[in-house]
Amino acid sequence: PGPDPRSPRPGVRATAAVNRRLLSRPGRRVLLLNLWVPNGLVAGCSALFIPHSPQHAGLLLAAGSIGTAAGDLLVGRLFTARARRRSAFPLRLLLAAPWPLFLLDPPPAVLAAAVLAASLGYAASLPLQERLLAATPEAERGQVQGVDAAGRPAWQGLGAVVAGAVAQVVGPAGAMAVVAGLSLAVTVASRPFAARAGA
Repeated sequence: PGPDPRSPRPGVRATAAVNRRLLSRPGRRVLLLNLWVPNGLVAGCSALFIPHSPQHAGLLLAAGSIGTAAGDLLVGRLFTARARRRSAFPLRLLLAAPWPLFLLDPPPAVLAAAVLAASLGYAASLPLQERLLAATPEAERGQVQGVDAAGRPAWQGLGAVVAGAVAQVVGPAGAMAVVAGLSLAVTVASRPFAARAGA
């Protein structure tokens, strides 16, 4: 049965208090960081498809969608729980690693394959979410999912702003490489903390 519709909904103060409690633990903070920041920065790369390749942007966007769906299917449906846990870090690396290929200006088919491969890395969110829920008391799991869901689009928007600003200086391909490098740096630097949070 669902929640009693007659029960009062938590107010702003109560929600803020739970959010502070959720973010008070370093393990949860680092998991949220890994759910938000690498994904958000790489979303900034995707935001540059039109200025980089206006005639092939549709192909690149389609490749990204196919890769995201395939990654979710592979990791969510076919991986065991242990394989999902072990895949989180390699998938976050894969998320960012192919983007510097845009600097070489290869044929569109090669770029589409690179985008598809990178988009498989979005599936790292699945094992990270499992770790986040395991590190959160059961009564607060719904709220921590809400915090995660609110933070991800915010960071995607910020990633697009950062990528666009960098592109004004070094061009779209250069900005993709820079932003992807930042995503890799966050992933690598936070790995020991994320591993402890998931233990």
